[in-house]
Amino acid sequence: MASVDSGSGDQVSLNVMPMLDIFSILILFLLMSFSSDPVSHDLNTGVELPQSVTLLSLDEVPTIVISKNQIFVNDNPIVTLKEGSSALEEKAAHELDTEIEKIAESGKKFTKDEAGLQTLTFEIDKTKKFQLLKRVMLSAQQAEYVRFKLMVEKQSS
Repeated sequence: MASVDSGSGDQVSLNVMPMLDIFSILILFLLMSFSSDPVSHDLNTGVELPQSVTLLSLDEVPTIVISKNQIFVNDNPIVTLKEGSSALEEKAAHELDTEIEKIAESGKKFTKDEAGLQTLTFEIDKTKKFQLLKRVMLSAQQAEYVRFKLMVEKQSS
């Protein structure tokens, strides 16, 4: 509390405690509203997502991107796909398995949900065949990922 003595003998005091309370509540409110914003995700330029009627928000989980010509794990290019191919070569599959295992080990404490299950997000070009997705999911399953989220584009009404 600050007090000022003017020349006339009147004493003026300024109580800063209510102002500090207001500022602390304001800061707390701003921090809470910032943390509740949905996660934004920039799409890979080589991916055209399939459409869906329902669309849930994304979580911050590791992402595997299967574009028209490459497979990325957390934005790192891992495998280059042959034109029109829906299968992985043995060497490419091994590289993918190794990279998924690395992110699984490094993110075990961060990617588990309430039930203790690890989750992985897939961003897949709609022209790719399910056979390729199935092979990548098998690699993820062997790395102990048991929940998968597939990114889709919301269908316009």
